[in-house]
Amino acid sequence: MSETKDRLLDAAEELFAERGVAETSLREITTLAKANLAAVNYHFGGKDGLLEAVFARRLRPVNRERLVLLDAFEREAGDAPVPLEQILYANLMPPFRSLELLGEAGERFMRIVARINADPGNALHEVFVRQFDEIRTRYLAALSRSLPELDAEEIERRFQYTLAAMLHTFCWSKHIGPLCAAAADHREQVFASLVTFAAAGLRAPREGTDIDALAALEENLKERAT
Repeated sequence: MSETKDRLLDAAEELFAERGVAETSLREITTLAKANLAAVNYHFGGKDGLLEAVFARRLRPVNRERLVLLDAFEREAGDAPVPLEQILYANLMPPFRSLELLGEAGERFMRIVARINADPGNALHEVFVRQFDEIRTRYLAALSRSLPELDAEEIERRFQYTLAAMLHTFCWSKHIGPLCAAAADHREQVFASLVTFAAAGLRAPREGTDIDALAALEENLKERAT
């Protein structure tokens, strides 16, 4: 990768994290990168391509490791389903490991991800989600084998809840970390807690909480309070 391309990616990541994608102009990025607008078009084809490259630089290695781990666990399982905790480990450990290695750059990238996911209806979110097409397909298939009592729709919902919990954990790590017994155990404790939480949610019985009963109780309490 050329030095100019690296500088543009670094500058874009820094400014996108600080100000947001829509609020950052290409001229601001090129000024910080000490490059010209033509370099953005040459390397990325424009701002959308630059954003996609910012995502790909951080996410492709993580997603590749996710697939390598899942492949290994599937070979180990043979004809049997991969145990649920192994599926969760394969999906969640690579991003945990990557953020620890990236340090400050990882924190910047997660600020971009948090901004993008705050508005899932906009086009920028679609650019982000495209990075996970293969991961989604492979992991939903593995979960379906591991949780045959759940239909595909319910598995996908619960998979999305798991990803939301992971994202929240990354974005709020400074608040979650102090809950650990010791700073040295921070990552291990948080990771173990997240896997335990996600596994319990994925394994929960198909028959959910009686929402109608809770709504009726709410109405009853309101009436008694008036």
